[in-house]
Amino acid sequence: MAKPEFIFHKDGTVTLPSNSDPAAAGMQKRGWVRHHVGMDLGRNDPSAIVVVRDECYPQFTGRGFEQELGPRQATVVFQETIQLFSYTDLADYLAKRLQKIPHWTLTVDASGLGQPFSSVLDQAGIEHLGVVITAGSAITRDGNTVRCSKSLLVENLAAGIETGGLTVADDLDGKQDLINEIASFELTSTSAGNLVLAGGGKGHHADRAIAAALAYLRITHLGAQQGGIEHRLRGWA
Repeated sequence: MAKPEFIFHKDGTVTLPSNSDPAAAGMQKRGWVRHHVGMDLGRNDPSAIVVVRDECYPQFTGRGFEQELGPRQATVVFQETIQLFSYTDLADYLAKRLQKIPHWTLTVDASGLGQPFSSVLDQAGIEHLGVVITAGSAITRDGNTVRCSKSLLVENLAAGIETGGLTVADDLDGKQDLINEIASFELTSTSAGNLVLAGGGKGHHADRAIAAALAYLRITHLGAQQGGIEHRLRGWA
């Protein structure tokens, strides 16, 4: 069976051609291709950026012109680390990176020192969600600020990989390093006897794994809309 020829629109949505047949009116479904960018801000370590491509294509049901959305797939397609200590320089680098990514959203770790960086992004007009990583097992949102437990963040990433909802591109540069970082997370016990998730083992800082988890959280928990571009660089020079 021939693969359908999709129409890719400027806003990131995807449709199947209807051939202007009146019988197809109201039957068309809009899929999408967009990119969710996750960023974990380095303190003494480099900062990490991971891009997850989010795809969902329309398909015919087999009942005339009726269409439906096919399976949704998320794929890690890019990762990098950056050693910049100035928040302004880091925001400038990030803006230039985002300009090369079509139809993006941005989610950053706004915990601790990440909060001032999130403020720099706001001042620069770089739209984003800031995620404050907490203890416990809950996730809440207030405007552009999200509070999410580390256990939920990491377990959500692991569940995506285990179920196939999230995959890592075969040709991703540094693929095995990312997989090793994800695998390094383990349950540890605090002095109070509470179980917490931590990057396990010497040399496993898991910055890229956290960035990937933030990008994937945008898909699963933070209301990524079915449609085109959600966020922009407002007035960025």
